[in-house]
Amino acid sequence: MNRFNQVAIANPAELRFGICRRPLTTRRGMTIGGGTVYPELNFTLPPMLVNETTMPDVRAQYQQIITGALQRAVELEAHGLVIEFETLPPMTEHPAWGTELTRILADAMASEHAKHGLKSVLRITPSDTREMERPPRMRSGPLHESMLATFAGCANAGAELLSIESVGGKEVHDEALMTGDLRAVIFGLCVLGVRDMRFLWSELDQIARAHGVYCAGDTACGFANTAMVLAEQRMIPRVFAAVVRAVSAVRTLVCYQPDSL
Repeated sequence: MNRFNQVAIANPAELRFGICRRPLTTRRGMTIGGGTVYPELNFTLPPMLVNETTMPDVRAQYQQIITGALQRAVELEAHGLVIEFETLPPMTEHPAWGTELTRILADAMASEHAKHGLKSVLRITPSDTREMERPPRMRSGPLHESMLATFAGCANAGAELLSIESVGGKEVHDEALMTGDLRAVIFGLCVLGVRDMRFLWSELDQIARAHGVYCAGDTACGFANTAMVLAEQRMIPRVFAAVVRAVSAVRTLVCYQPDSL
């Protein structure tokens, strides 16, 4: 992992949407951060059970969604498209399911590229199922192992960007949000969350390197987004939620250099 001692862009005036100091070029020639802003499409299933019995319908749903989305992108003459596949918990608990669905999406994207030249890249965001066990078991056990297996299987099946909305420290942070306890928020995000990010992203980096793909970030959705939603529902102060959003950056940045904190 790279180590950083200063921000990449020191002058705020140089911050430009769609531009970064180190653009990423994908296998199909999309340069992310090179000046072109690509749309990103995230989709999921309609309300339904996901189990062995319903998997044929689940496959058909994803096939239909990706086919329609790619056809529309071709019609709109899109310069490129990012597809995000965010697995539902059963798809992470059963890595073969997440891998199979990833392959369905990746094959459709490859087909449209061959037929029409549509550039696209697939982001995989497995759900962090580790908190499904109480108290959360974050560094070992079946849930942790199946999540890593999902990452590896999806990377092998065609996912080029590896992302997650990890939950380290969330059990402390959730209660802190409801009680307006800023010290506990900082502890959950900047101590517990940072420690989990350092552990988790060191493992994800190894998976990415083994499959020739890229680590693509961790959004802290379960922390900062939760605060924002609660604030909009007038359950917590908006100023408090704004502070939580800013503090979450400390945790999120760890995935860029997990060995340095």
